[in-house]
Amino acid sequence: MDSVQEQPQVVKSQETASNLEEKPNSSIKEMVISTVVLILFTCAGNSSFPLFTQYINSCYWEVYSNGTISTNNQSPCRANVSDEASGVEVRVQQSTSLETLKICLCFLIPSVFVNMFVGSYSDHIGRKALFLLPMLGSTCKYVGFLLVVKFHLNLNFLLIGTLMDGLSGSIFTFILANMAYAADVTTTHSARTLAIVITDCSLSIATALGQIMTGFLIQKLDYFYASVIYTTIILLAIAIVIFGITETVKKTEVKELSPVVHFKKVFGFYFNKSRDNKRSIFIVYVIVFALLSIGLSGKYTIEILYELGRPFCWNPVKIGYYGAYTTVFMTICGLLAIKLGPVCVRVEILAVAGMFLQMGSLILEGLARTDAMLYSVPLVASISSVAVPVIRSVLSGMVESHEQGAIFSSMATVDTICAFMGSTVLASLYRATVGTMRGMAFLVLAAIAFIAALLTMLVIVKLPRQPSYEQILSPPEDEKAPNPNQNHYGTIPKGENNTSC
Repeated sequence: MDSVQEQPQVVKSQETASNLEEKPNSSIKEMVISTVVLILFTCAGNSSFPLFTQYINSCYWEVYSNGTISTNNQSPCRANVSDEASGVEVRVQQSTSLETLKICLCFLIPSVFVNMFVGSYSDHIGRKALFLLPMLGSTCKYVGFLLVVKFHLNLNFLLIGTLMDGLSGSIFTFILANMAYAADVTTTHSARTLAIVITDCSLSIATALGQIMTGFLIQKLDYFYASVIYTTIILLAIAIVIFGITETVKKTEVKELSPVVHFKKVFGFYFNKSRDNKRSIFIVYVIVFALLSIGLSGKYTIEILYELGRPFCWNPVKIGYYGAYTTVFMTICGLLAIKLGPVCVRVEILAVAGMFLQMGSLILEGLARTDAMLYSVPLVASISSVAVPVIRSVLSGMVESHEQGAIFSSMATVDTICAFMGSTVLASLYRATVGTMRGMAFLVLAAIAFIAALLTMLVIVKLPRQPSYEQILSPPEDEKAPNPNQNHYGTIPKGENNTSC
């Protein structure tokens, strides 16, 4: 009688796991190819915002100065020191901030809705689609920019290509694809954490490379040829995905096409009462992740404008050098911390230390008045880059193998919503305070980092240390009949309590 009752559960488990390819014995090849794709696309894709910002800034300098100031080799705000020129510089900063805000809204609002579902669908249709979709959108964005620069079109035409990028999920879907792919090709929790950290660090290195390239391409060539080069790089990445990436998910029929079903899969981690005390940890950590996302996106939106304006008045090359130096230094510190730190302390404690250091660096940046103070910001930040990948890894480790697309989709959605909030609020705040206290926005970001650190400390104090499990298993999806010897992390070693975080 019991065997008759258990039979449907076995079939259901096999059905659930049928869309997962067998994990490869070695994930090195897959990780190398996906990292190459990640570096190529991120280098080109993430360079669009500094490229667009500096082009818009140069356009407004020509408008407000009646074309009398050249912006090719020197920052125009340094070329004029009169009160009248200072007033022009403030108006340029305000107008540029408004235009960048419009661009952010155009790609962030559609991305929110796209990223709610694509991760869950990718558990059925495969990961390649996740890679290709944002690449095609980014290509459309650069084509629109090429036309605006070539034919001197109104800046509002930039919004068309940016909207296409948003409808593709933008960089958020691409990050989702890489994180889910890294989870697919790894077989242990330690390997997964390392793979996610390497992916996050590769994003940073590629961003740094793109920042250096952007400065030199603007200085040596111009905005048009810079965008041509970046478009070519994206097309190369598309070719590698089509012919080089190994699909890690067997394509199966999506039995439920309703977005509501996939919405529940993506956000069920935070509302499903059957997960018991794990639901609270999901909620707290996703709030921490949201706060960190607001800080990162908000800083990214205003930092270039901050460097272009007084008292720094940096040119494109100097901005590129600083961005590369910041990214590479913090990435190296983060890698060393994540590799050596867990020997002594929990990774969550490393994340808290990173958040406090991030808070200190933001305060320093907001109060900076000289180049030396600004160059000291990365030194203070140091290991702050570990916070986001640690939170990603913890959330990924709390779900089963066949739920990786859904959990990363939920993080991508939260990331997109918070990027929208951070970009909107911080750009508006910077625009309102640029004439009085330019660094006010950075001080607000420091307060956000402080709140995130406090919440993470609360989790560490209230909940016990996670047990370490080696093999990632995929238990039956039917939660009404759980195996008493398994939890969401795998088989529980004998003698240990069934305590999950």
